[in-house]
Amino acid sequence: MAVSCDQIFSLKIFKLSLGGLPFELASDWMRTTTAAYGVLDEAHGIARRSVFVIDRTHRLAYQNTAFEAGNRAHYEAVFQALEGLRG
Repeated sequence: MAVSCDQIFSLKIFKLSLGGLPFELASDWMRTTTAAYGVLDEAHGIARRSVFVIDRTHRLAYQNTAFEAGNRAHYEAVFQALEGLRG
């Protein structure tokens, strides 16, 4: 699941523009989740781009609170964490 501060309508359009995604997009319009994870930029009302991988037992398996969309190594680290959950 991916969480964004964008409205659910924007997320649906984004998902359609990509031809679909293999996971759900959730709106954190009230900013409660992003604040709880410590990634809310309260001055601007937006979340810092971050990735959290949480396993089935709700254990935090990976986090990057400064994710850079253009950094290939950041994606590789996420994929490695996800692969680690598969065992």
